[in-house]
Amino acid sequence: MRPELRAGAAYAAAMFGLGALLGLLRELVLAPRLGATAAAAIEAVPMLLGMAILAPLIAGRLAVPPALPARLGMGAAGLLLLILAESALDVLVRGQTLWLERMRSPAGWIGLGLLAAFAAMPALRPR
Repeated sequence: MRPELRAGAAYAAAMFGLGALLGLLRELVLAPRLGATAAAAIEAVPMLLGMAILAPLIAGRLAVPPALPARLGMGAAGLLLLILAESALDVLVRGQTLWLERMRSPAGWIGLGLLAAFAAMPALRPR
């Protein structure tokens, strides 16, 4: 398997784990007190930090070349797997199949921005 695909899978798994932990905090603690949009904005900060740390770390450990196509490939592979994992979690936990429908709210826009940052981060932080 190509290193960017392996790295994309590892990056998606690591960020999915971080997102699951922070998502619990967001849904159970922050959203009831502050609202969905504020909770999503607060959650975005540690998520971006996690991406900025994990993308170059995983790329380096799994020998992804620093060339832009390889790094974009890592981000794209990771994004595909992350969206699949998030969609599956929505079905299992919430019983919802309308993952994309949730993206039509301000909190969803923050989530879409995070997905874009996730895909771009391996190229933005090459080492």
